[in-house]
Amino acid sequence: MRLSQKVALVTSSASGICASTAQQLAAEGARVMICGRNAAQGRATVRQIRSSGGRASFTLADIAVAADTKAAVDETIATYGRLDILFNHASSGYARDSVLLEVSEAVWDRVIETTLKGTFFCCQYALPFLQQSGSGTIINLVEQLPADPMQSVTAVCQGGILAMTGAIAQQFSADTVTANLIWVSEPTVDKAVVSGDLNLLMAQIIRGPVGHSEPARPFTDIAEAVMYLAIGGSDLHGSALVVNGSPLTS
Repeated sequence: MRLSQKVALVTSSASGICASTAQQLAAEGARVMICGRNAAQGRATVRQIRSSGGRASFTLADIAVAADTKAAVDETIATYGRLDILFNHASSGYARDSVLLEVSEAVWDRVIETTLKGTFFCCQYALPFLQQSGSGTIINLVEQLPADPMQSVTAVCQGGILAMTGAIAQQFSADTVTANLIWVSEPTVDKAVVSGDLNLLMAQIIRGPVGHSEPARPFTDIAEAVMYLAIGGSDLHGSALVVNGSPLTS
């Protein structure tokens, strides 16, 4: 129960890594608020957590809408009284993207809203409460894009989330809030290429847990990286943890 007395907000009700992350946070003792557009899946995850003895709640929210995002943070505070962990995995899976020359204003707006804008306002509204906790942490998750020309706006958003994580680390002291990013790469991607790309925006690349007597080992599981930051990564700030794994489906 390494997260006893902590409260976490998971900003997606999707199945897969989001549901798994919520369950693992609860298993470590955290009280978890799940928000998202999929009420059936979100409530199903809450039932699974409660059936295992954990504490969790769900609130319906579309983080593409700033008012919904603020309401989700406010609901977390009203329900549990504090906020310690913010996990952002805003996916544009339900928003149609396109090749660069065919991106319409409507496509641009919707993809930006569901990924970059949503992540930004989740961080903005959560930060005052994360600071109040004295040990708050933001964990943003980005998936490496496949070689697909239909992901033009999504690529822009991912670059923005990388830069945003670094900006939060510059503007907020690690004594009260840490902000880090998990970058999910395909196993075939060359380490030097990934690190080179991230170095354009991030101050530090961490490829796995670092012990005092052993070198860093690569993360092979996304949930492992999330829990590492939530539980033992308080000394990291403005860092990108690279996870070698298949692209997510949630």
